Amino acid sequence: MFVIEEIYLDNIEKKTDVVNFLDKFNLEYENDIDYSIAVYDNGNIIATASKAKNVLKCFAILDNYQGLGITNSLVKNIEDRMFKEGLYHFFIFTPSYNQTIFTNFGYQEIITSNGITILENGNQNIKNFLSKLKENNNLTDCEKACIIMNGNPFTNGHLYLIEETARENDCLLVFVVTENKSSFPFSTRMRLIKEGTKHINNVVVLETGPYLISNATFPTYFLKKNTDIVTLQTKIDCELFVTYYKSIFNITKRYIGTEPYCEVTRTYNEMMKKILPENGIDVIEINRKKALGYAISASKVRRLIKSGDISQTKSLVPKTTYDYLTSKEALPIISQIKQSKGRH
Repeated sequence: MFVIEEIYLDNIEKKTDVVNFLDKFNLEYENDIDYSIAVYDNGNIIATASKAKNVLKCFAILDNYQGLGITNSLVKNIEDRMFKEGLYHFFIFTPSYNQTIFTNFGYQEIITSNGITILENGNQNIKNFLSKLKENNNLTDCEKACIIMNGNPFTNGHLYLIEETARENDCLLVFVVTENKSSFPFSTRMRLIKEGTKHINNVVVLETGPYLISNATFPTYFLKKNTDIVTLQTKIDCELFVTYYKSIFNITKRYIGTEPYCEVTRTYNEMMKKILPENGIDVIEINRKKALGYAISASKVRRLIKSGDISQTKSLVPKTTYDYLTSKEALPIISQIKQSKGRH
């Protein structure tokens, strides 16, 4: 008789058993996991699965227990947990040879690249999401330029990039990264970018949705130790952009700012320059705006906030951003930044 048991993450012994079980499959137990289950037969783990928010991950079943309906039980258990948490849209990142396992449960392939398949299930899919975004913003099929930014927070550097791009194009789409892994939550970032660009008539500010991959959400548990994760993430991200965003919005140009500080972003930009032009999208790089002799960056603004020098950010951000930073509404975020240890 098989028994499914939740693995409480503060139970070191049980969690270690799962970690060791996954190791047999050359899989890693990732730090962002918030729920795990294991299937036992006579007290021994024979299968396990986990999730991080709405991403299913770390599936493993012993070979001699395949074909017994255990995968179905694992998927149903994880999905039921997500329903309880109010999550109704699910992702699976898996080696491509496992794709049919999950399509049999109703998951739809989003993209396959470099032996990795991304699938989704639930109350939305990428084509419908982007088509509704286009319809709700009354966008036509004319050629468009785009910028994708985090805006953490929105700076004069971001504004300069948008203004320069808007001058060169009839219609500019500014996609704001939806994922909430930044110091400033998505709703705040979106609002500040909209407020800071409302004087530019040919700019439409949109959300990326949950599809453009970030370092925070891309599972790496099944990748070999020597895999260049940044390059792999970037390649999949670019292919997603070409397959869906380009085709649905008719995007022919993507603008980026030069990146003097962050190696990951610099690598991303270089990969874009290789992949996007091969797929009909020009990549135009604009020199970063400077202040006090240095390129303006959101990380510099956050460092000033962290050190208590908010007044020093005035020359680095639009008035709308500065007004927010000096408001009571921003106090919880400022407090969080002051206590944080990371760069985000």
